Amino acid sequence: MRAAADSRWMAAWMLLVRTHSRFWDTVEEQMRREHGLTMARYDVLAQLELAGGRLGLSNLAAAIALSPSGLSKLLDRMDASGLIRREPDPDDQRAAFATITPRGRKLVREAWRSHHALLRRTFAAALNDRDLADLARIMRKLDATTRR
Repeated sequence: MRAAADSRWMAAWMLLVRTHSRFWDTVEEQMRREHGLTMARYDVLAQLELAGGRLGLSNLAAAIALSPSGLSKLLDRMDASGLIRREPDPDDQRAAFATITPRGRKLVREAWRSHHALLRRTFAAALNDRDLADLARIMRKLDATTRR
């Protein structure tokens, strides 16, 4: 009985996993080849750029898909390579900010252009407006189940 019930959703699940993996591999490979960035580094730089150049570390952690310890290690490496700076929060000794450097800002703006061009050619070109609305609706439903 369970196998019959699982067959209702298993094909969609497998397609989601394979499609995500292929898209991610394509995007990651392009980002590394053209800009020398991992998607994690790009994500941090993009989040900082979108926020005006500076975010509290807790806000940054909430915006990206890394564990707090993973983020801390990544920020250490990004700080050492001159892409971001960590700054203490003058109002809270326990808190800090990540700030994008001019080098990080230049790199993320260059990467943004080619990254979005790739997404337009692959993701956006495959979907019409209704597809995009349906996909967004479905992904919000799935996202809500992981937040419970």
